[in-house]
Amino acid sequence: MLARVAADFYWMGRYVERVEQTARLLEYQLNRLVDRSVDELAVGWAAIYRALGQPPPEAISGVEEAEAYLIPDAYTLAGNLVEEGAHPDSILSCWRQARENGQRVRAQLPLAIWTRLNQGYLWMREVDFAREWEQAPTRLTLDIIDRMRLFAGVVHSTMPRDDAWRFLELGRFIERAQHQAALLGAWVEFTHPRWGVAALSWADLLHVCRAYEIYCRRHSMKVRREDVLGFLARDPELPRSLRFSAQRIEEALAGIDPLGARYPLEPPHRMALRLTAAIEMDAAGSAEVDSGAFCRAIGNDTRALHDLVMVAYVNRSLAEEVSA
Repeated sequence: MLARVAADFYWMGRYVERVEQTARLLEYQLNRLVDRSVDELAVGWAAIYRALGQPPPEAISGVEEAEAYLIPDAYTLAGNLVEEGAHPDSILSCWRQARENGQRVRAQLPLAIWTRLNQGYLWMREVDFAREWEQAPTRLTLDIIDRMRLFAGVVHSTMPRDDAWRFLELGRFIERAQHQAALLGAWVEFTHPRWGVAALSWADLLHVCRAYEIYCRRHSMKVRREDVLGFLARDPELPRSLRFSAQRIEEALAGIDPLGARYPLEPPHRMALRLTAAIEMDAAGSAEVDSGAFCRAIGNDTRALHDLVMVAYVNRSLAEEVSA
């Protein structure tokens, strides 16, 4: 596969995953606007921006500012993540970039996949965020999540399991692993007792990851920090666990470069194994491990893995392309 084609499928996977991640976090926060205190909302916004790798908004102080913070500031903070075209990581921008990637590889995309990607972007571009905010702020985020799930389902059911699909999957799960590490790190930070009654809850994190019911079946109705962190880090069957993403990354790399998975391992394969080992051996939640440091280490490893994938399979010279 040409490196430029591989890059388009890889980045398409990353951008569509980023759209859903941002929408899930916004749905969580917008559902809290009605019945939470100003301090709780401020901590929630800070956690969301931290998880998305963006500078957190400044928390306000003073009860007299509550009404202003609950309405105009929440609208601005949400709108910045949804419709701000100049913001490279807004939902609209990520959807546009995924569509541009799809346009460049249109000949290799099944019609149903391109249709969902294109129609979704055109719908998002025409959304009147102000009107949606007035009617039901969370409805828009739920519609976005549903469209992303529909896109993923069409990919799963119609796309051949070739290198194009593998690069798409590789991008999705590197993005997911990096995001989940940042999300866990944000929750470790903002559930600390120093935040008092405004601290986030671990049950909320399970809901954000769509894992609350599974957690209750695997553990108990009592939500404990150590159990949640271990569950979201190591469970190999949970779609949004770090272990699940690492496993899918290994499978995608093995399909893209089978020889690279043999000794001596190629750098991307070696880093993927290192990522898996770190999750298994030093997972967050155990008493001996600094959970914040663990999350930062996993985030650094996923970024390093991204760089190695770029070097090995994307940033190739014309001579290398011809010889391949």
